[in-house]
Amino acid sequence: MNYDVETITMSDGNKNVFHHWLPDSDINFIVVLSHGMTEHAFRYDDFGSFLAQNGIALYAEDHRGHGKTAELAVKEGTGMFGYLADVNGFFRVVDDIKEEVELVKSRHPGKKVVLFGHSFGSFIAQCYIEKYGNSIDASVLCGTAGPRFVVHAGKLIVSIAKCFVDKKNTSRVLEKFVFGSSYKGNWLTRDEALANKAAADPWCTFHCTVGFYADTISGLLFIHSKKNLKNIPVNLPVFLIAGDADPVGTYGKTVTKLFKIYQANGMESIALRLYSGARHELLNETNREEVKNDVLSWMKEALSCKS
Repeated sequence: MNYDVETITMSDGNKNVFHHWLPDSDINFIVVLSHGMTEHAFRYDDFGSFLAQNGIALYAEDHRGHGKTAELAVKEGTGMFGYLADVNGFFRVVDDIKEEVELVKSRHPGKKVVLFGHSFGSFIAQCYIEKYGNSIDASVLCGTAGPRFVVHAGKLIVSIAKCFVDKKNTSRVLEKFVFGSSYKGNWLTRDEALANKAAADPWCTFHCTVGFYADTISGLLFIHSKKNLKNIPVNLPVFLIAGDADPVGTYGKTVTKLFKIYQANGMESIALRLYSGARHELLNETNREEVKNDVLSWMKEALSCKS
């Protein structure tokens, strides 16, 4: 397995740090990964190694405002942790992923591409498949969620917060609204060692800005509109996975709701798996080997059935 990292320049001039895990043998297909809020791509090193051992390449950026991309932006004075972009930050990240999908397809002509999104990254992936679904061959939505009325309330709270706090500043009041009582304690994983490792990682513990929350809420309102949900190609295979003890997906409720919406929209190849007792970070959970193998099996089957 060969791990490497590079800096790529996006169409708007922003510099994104791009990680890749490549197998020593021929590449069967490619996974492009969109990570979650307040984390970074190298947290998926174990997943990258697992995929590479199975002949699959993994590519993953550190999103704007996250990880090495944010570190570079701070050094060059062009950005900061927890902030996406001055204009339409959520959709700018979606377009970053689109440009990276095009890049890896040019590097590996003819290879199929799966988009894997976790948490915030799964919302990016939901938007991607609504806007650019024909450019990939399958998608996995991990630790994801479907429509929730509370998002509309969030839009109002963010609008009020922006009247008092600059969008590049943080707001503990806003954080408390977004991360309510359901997020107390360790809701990430039953593996306490990995939970403690995340808690000690400065790239997993910074505070996101008011602008980040405003961008994300705008994105959620977009992706869960009935009109945009119907834009997903009906022949695109999608696998939704979540823990039934994950507050992000309301303990499986809104994940199931999203699955049923996809079914009602006529999507031909979708699957849902809720893992009993599992929390938010399935790839860091105590049953992560089961999860990784389930994802691998689903991807192989989905791609084999897709012309």
